[in-house]
Order: sequence, then C-alpha cells, then structure tokens
Amino acid sequence: MKNNITKLTAYEIGVLLEKRKIDPISLLESFLENYNLAGEDTKRGVSKIIKKEAFIEAKLSWERQKNNNRLSIFDGIPSGWKDVIDIKNYPAYGGSKLLKKLRKNIKVKDAYVVTNARKSGIIPLFKTSTVEFAFGGLGLNSSQQYPKNQMYKDLRCPGGSSSGSATTVFSNLIPIAIGTDTAGSIRIPSCWHSLIGFKPSYNNISCKGVLPLSKSYDTVGTICKTIRDSTILYNILSKHNLNLFTVKKKIKIGVVTDFNFSCLEAKDKLIFEKFINKLVNHGFNLKNIKIPEFNIANKIIEQEGGIVNYEAWNYWKDSISKGEHLIDKNVLSRFHLGKNMSDKVFLDIRYRINKLKKKIYNNFDSIDFIILPTLSTKAPEIKKITDHERYIFYNNLVLSNTRIANLFNFPAITMPIKKNYWLSFSVFCKEKKDEILLSVAQEIENVIYD
Repeated sequence: MKNNITKLTAYEIGVLLEKRKIDPISLLESFLENYNLAGEDTKRGVSKIIKKEAFIEAKLSWERQKNNNRLSIFDGIPSGWKDVIDIKNYPAYGGSKLLKKLRKNIKVKDAYVVTNARKSGIIPLFKTSTVEFAFGGLGLNSSQQYPKNQMYKDLRCPGGSSSGSATTVFSNLIPIAIGTDTAGSIRIPSCWHSLIGFKPSYNNISCKGVLPLSKSYDTVGTICKTIRDSTILYNILSKHNLNLFTVKKKIKIGVVTDFNFSCLEAKDKLIFEKFINKLVNHGFNLKNIKIPEFNIANKIIEQEGGIVNYEAWNYWKDSISKGEHLIDKNVLSRFHLGKNMSDKVFLDIRYRINKLKKKIYNNFDSIDFIILPTLSTKAPEIKKITDHERYIFYNNLVLSNTRIANLFNFPAITMPIKKNYWLSFSVFCKEKKDEILLSVAQEIENVIYD
C-alpha cells in the first residue's frame, strides 16, 4: 500500500483515511519518501519544503482521525502551493531573486486560500516553483532552478507559470496543488502534463495574500488528477458548496473551429475529432461554431500590448527599480511592454475587449458551453527557445490559446483527451457558472476515461 498510495487521487486517499486504512503521518512520510527518491530535476518543482509544520499538522489530523472528527474528506492530504502565495512564516518570493531580497524578512499571514485549506485539514507541504513574478507561459526561469517537463524524456518546457504545481502532481510528490492563472498559467502546465487544470471565474476564490500580476485577471485555481478532486478542492478554497449533478443532454456545446483547432498537426486533429465524435455518440449535443472575436482579441494584444503587461508594470515598478538586473530577461522584457504603454492605450484596449466580450456572450443564446483544444502545440524543447526571439514566439503562441478565458472571464477547465499525452481540451462557459461547468466536465470525464 505504501508504495502505491502516492499514485492515488486525493479523494481515493481521503477515503482510505476515512476508513483508517492509513494515517496522516504515514501518508506524509510516503510523499516525503517520494521526494527524497526523486531525481534532481523532479525536485526542482519544489522551491521550499514545509516539513516541520507539516508533521505538526499531520499529528493533529491523526488525532481527529482517531476521534472520528475529521474536518473534510481531504483532512490529512499533503498539498503544494505556488510560490506566489503567502504561507505563515513563508513569504512568497515569486520565483524571484529580487523579491526574495525584498521580502525574506517580512512577516506574513496565511493567504485566504491557505486559511481555508487548513480549516479543512489540508496540509501545506511544498511551496512550488514558478516563472519569475508568475509572468510567462513556458515555465522557464533564469532566476531559480526550474523543472523540465516531467512527461517527456527529453528536455522540454514544463509550462508556466504554475510549473512546479503541475510537475509535482504529475510526479506523485503531492496529490493536489494550487496555482494562479492570469492568462493560462494553470492550464498550460496542466495540458502539457496530462492533468486537470481549473481556472474559476474571476474573484470566486479570493486572491488576498497572493502576489498580484494583473488585478483585472488574476485567479487562484487548482491542478489535480480528476474532476472530483478539482471540485472538492475548489469548494474548500472558495468556501462554496458546489454539488456535481447530472446535466441534461439537451445542453448544447459549441466546438470552436476557427481558432486554435486549425493550427493542430493533422494527426492531432484526427485525435480531437475522434474525441468529439465519441461525445456525440454518447448523446452530447455538439455543433461546430466560429467565434472570430477570439482572433480579433489576440490581434489587439499582439499589436498594441496587453492589459496584463500594463497592470504588472504599474504594480511592480517600484520594486523593479531596486534591482532590475536581477530579473529574468524574458520577464523583464514583458514588464517593459507595460512600461511603454500609455494610459490612453490601456483604456482603449480595455474598452475594445469589453465590446468583444458582449459580442462573444451573444453566442450563449444558442449554446451553453464552448469546447476547443487547450493548446495547439506540444511543449517545445528548451534548447530551441534559448534565443530571446524564439522565446517570445513560443510564449505568445501558447498564451494566445489560453488568455481568451481570462480576457472574457470564462471559467475554464482543461482535461487530457488521453492519459500521458499532451493534447487536451478546454471547456468554457459564462462567468459565474462554475458549478455547471464542473458538472459537465465530470460527465465528459466519465465518457472519455470509461
């Protein structure tokens, strides 16, 4: 049991804890043993081990277990937290030498989401690595060690910016992880690791105690192995009480054909089409649709700059002035895009994006959900993007696929079409419809993994 338990989902582990088949202390020891036996590259997904406090909490969880007083099904489950999230006595450094220098001596409280997790007995075990300032989609970071993609034998990008959150779950160092998503930072590494990545509607989970990047689009979300784990964790972090329910098959799903699907290689198009046909054969009501506003929005961002760049620069500029030379050059160049954007241009972009949002939401008069590939390309080899211009090309490529959900406040979930393969799909719906999105995702999961 000890050798296999770390491969289970959080819910499956929770059931074993509930039945007293295992205890929280031996569980914690099993995950720490996995970490100790892992290769150096895999360990780079962890930026800090919170070992002493984790054992204290595991002992408390064990007492609750013995007294039949567990706080939740996840009571005693170890977890990973992206290093943009403050944990008491462990300030977030955001994968940055500069932020570590500026924040290492400050006292911080638990972020709101950490407090909620503790109230349900979840044990913070790891701070997980991130792109510096959480500002990049590929997962690279010259300011600290970062893991390569764990799904490939060759050196490929892990995806970012929640790179460590995905690599540690994939490698069974932890069963669940928490990240942030401003333009795809949960969904990109989840896609490239064949995991479930959930970005909820904006502000459904509080960002209090989380280092900001763009206050207009920052979201806290989850990386898990199943929809059930994602739903339970979302409920705990958000203090919602969503219940998955059977969705009537009359619900209409639009398959977006004029966006990133057209960029897939021929073999991956066939895999995606086969997946869509399987859903149709199981009674799902799908139809092909076009949403030209997705490409229009990306063109605006590419030609005139992003709201994220502008807001990131204006929040962090004073800190950056204290050590610009310490910042990853790729991240710094993105800050400078925001520095060079005028207030007038920023307001104009935001106005135009909001106009596009109204047009896009008109589609929901005839459909309930949107489905499309999460990304149009597999993780690139790291050696191919050491050049700054190549980095910009691939970073823009992946973010152009995922930022749509943030720009238009779609709750979004990415799921692998088949296990241990990079090709994933995403489902979007109207803002604040997270419950029905997770319910539909559960039904899709039941079909494709049966």
